[in-house]
Amino acid sequence: MRSPCNRGMLIVMAACVSAIGGVLQPAVGEPNLWYESWEKASAQAKQSGKPIYVYVWEYPRMSRNEWARVKQDNPCYKMSQSTLANKQVKQMLRGYILCALEVHAPPNRQFIRKHVPGLLPEADEERVGLSAYRLPFHLFFDSSGKKAFQIYGYIPSQWFVQTLEAVQLLIKEQGTASDKLKQARAYARLGHICLELELYEDAKKHLERALKLDPGNESGAKADAELDLTIISIPDAPAKAARVLENYLDDYPHAVRCTEVRYFLAVAKYLVGDRGGAIQILEQIERIQEPASEQERRWIEYAAVLLHQLRLQQ
Repeated sequence: MRSPCNRGMLIVMAACVSAIGGVLQPAVGEPNLWYESWEKASAQAKQSGKPIYVYVWEYPRMSRNEWARVKQDNPCYKMSQSTLANKQVKQMLRGYILCALEVHAPPNRQFIRKHVPGLLPEADEERVGLSAYRLPFHLFFDSSGKKAFQIYGYIPSQWFVQTLEAVQLLIKEQGTASDKLKQARAYARLGHICLELELYEDAKKHLERALKLDPGNESGAKADAELDLTIISIPDAPAKAARVLENYLDDYPHAVRCTEVRYFLAVAKYLVGDRGGAIQILEQIERIQEPASEQERRWIEYAAVLLHQLRLQQ
């Protein structure tokens, strides 16, 4: 995980681990039709009753040689060529009206200024490199044009599929008490996705909304949201976070996120100066022979990296 501020410690631990024209257009092909106009997309949504996904991207303004050197790291390129080309993602997108807007195109500026304030600096609209201003940007609307959710940056396929599922649930379930619980689950899911994508402020906003919608944990959203909020709090309050994580392991010893929780418990213990306790927990993770899922495998790998770092400090 990466951090904009004092979360830098977490990323150190966890990560020590065609022609230009049109190449950034979503490479999804038929049967998914992409509109290049918000007006046409919203009109179609009202007719069909489908929600709308708006993909805001940037056309590369550089020479072919320059683009060839940098395109693999360009978030718009990765999003269009990898995630939006993924078979499961394309299947999920059939449930949406699709709209792709190039950020520099004059017809799109009114929409962008209205729905993504600050994305286009007034005095800097024509400058290259707007990806620094959080592109690509993803916006989701219900069929009437009411915004339901937004997120930005490159999103790997596995998280984008879950985003599409959660947003559809969020838009569909409205009104009754039971619908609120389903919305709570959706917000908890979206908050977790933002956490995975290192969008911490967005994550907190969605997780806190999940808590308000399900204060009694009737849907299970509260437990998940509180856990993610605790993880986010580790750099600022590691001792308190460690206590909460230990309680979680006591209360849910067989939860699917136990290995992840142990990893972050080790991080919290390290940050409060308990290197021995951190190493002990990481050695427990090291002994797991058969990961139950790819997610657990990922946390085992992160734990191995952190354990190696801590052993070097001894």
